[in-house]
Amino acid sequence: MRYIFIILFVFVFESVRADDKVAAPDFSKYPQSVAFQYCLGVHTNAAWNLQRTNLLMITESPEGGRCAVQYFVTESGHERAHANVYDMSNQTSSGRQIPEANLTALRSAIGQLPAESITPPVERLVIVSFHAGTNWITRSYDTEALPEAMRQIYDIVRGR
Repeated sequence: MRYIFIILFVFVFESVRADDKVAAPDFSKYPQSVAFQYCLGVHTNAAWNLQRTNLLMITESPEGGRCAVQYFVTESGHERAHANVYDMSNQTSSGRQIPEANLTALRSAIGQLPAESITPPVERLVIVSFHAGTNWITRSYDTEALPEAMRQIYDIVRGR
């Protein structure tokens, strides 16, 4: 009888753990242009991001196709912002050191991001990837319905 209880407990525990896992966003419905694939590839290349000690990466494509606005923040709080046009150089680029208090707030906001990803039209898509423990996680949200944690992240990254 005791073994039956243990077996049932293991099955219940495993099913709860499986339900807790969140699937990566499905980007297959978006136009698979070379520019989109490039930006997505930078987000989903965990080894590249972790090797560069990135804490956070954000990409928006407000015009939907060839251009993107990207933010990178390292674990030490160095931030870089780029406006990219695919197949051309960075159009604008800036960098700064995020103050320690803001870096702590940024880490807190990252921890509060909703696990569910949204897949709005590409013009409203914001792709967010971040370092959590030993994992590199990618999520997506709608710029017209950003979660509060994402608004906090933008305030810190954009230097407000």
